[in-house]
Amino acid sequence: MTAQTDMPADLEFVDPAATDPTYRVCLWAAPGQGKSVCLASAPGPLVVVSADRPSAYMFARKHHGHTADTLREIRYRGPETLEQVYRYLGKHPEIRTVGLDPVSNVYDSLADVAPQVTIKGRTGPDYQWVNKKLLGFVKSLRAFDVNVVLIAHEKLNDGKDGDGMMYPALGGPSLINKLLAEMDIVARVERVAKPTEEDPNAAVWVGQIQPRDNLVTKDGTGALGVRRVADLSRWFQVASEALAPTDDLPWGEGPEEGETLEEFAERVGEAVETDAPPAPEVPS
Repeated sequence: MTAQTDMPADLEFVDPAATDPTYRVCLWAAPGQGKSVCLASAPGPLVVVSADRPSAYMFARKHHGHTADTLREIRYRGPETLEQVYRYLGKHPEIRTVGLDPVSNVYDSLADVAPQVTIKGRTGPDYQWVNKKLLGFVKSLRAFDVNVVLIAHEKLNDGKDGDGMMYPALGGPSLINKLLAEMDIVARVERVAKPTEEDPNAAVWVGQIQPRDNLVTKDGTGALGVRRVADLSRWFQVASEALAPTDDLPWGEGPEEGETLEEFAERVGEAVETDAPPAPEVPS
């Protein structure tokens, strides 16, 4: 009788040791709080798809010392821009981070060119088409080893059916939920003045990472704390160190060369028994 297995032979498993960790982040805030500056702190080279005003990245470039090569800014022109960025990434594996700034402007632009549909006698843009375009682009970036950063303004969910929470403005409620599900980190950015004698206008940018009051935030890494200076390169470093496998634990090892699984299991069992601290006494 032939041994049976329920594991398909053509599965390809991820090797964590051979994969560079990448992260997906949504940074949101009111206008002027420094979202673009924070995006520019991500590992480079960066590709930024900008639907913002033409001068939006001038200060961010200067603050972080970026050149035209380390921060490659692309003006959003329409749906074809997203397709062009996807193809560009396929030809330029050196890119480390892709940013979309702000998502709401891209969403509105897509709605302007969306097919028209009539629902309950009212004709308007096909927002399902818009959602599919935007969400599809973000998901397509999984094909590349790049960090993804979405920039958003803030949106208060008030009104008759609102929950009173402050969300990143990423489109309608359905799209907001789907895009946030794609994110590892969702943080609200705040500019905090830190004047000095040399620079009375000096400031730092801080990310609120854990939920506070009515702010919608998220930390899927479990490593960044409540608030942190908004330096994405540092965030990714801290998260990667916290999520790295612990090599000194015997159950993190694999069989040595020439060692059978039985011998490995026996060695690991002995190591655990020998190295583990004594169990605490149970109080009577």
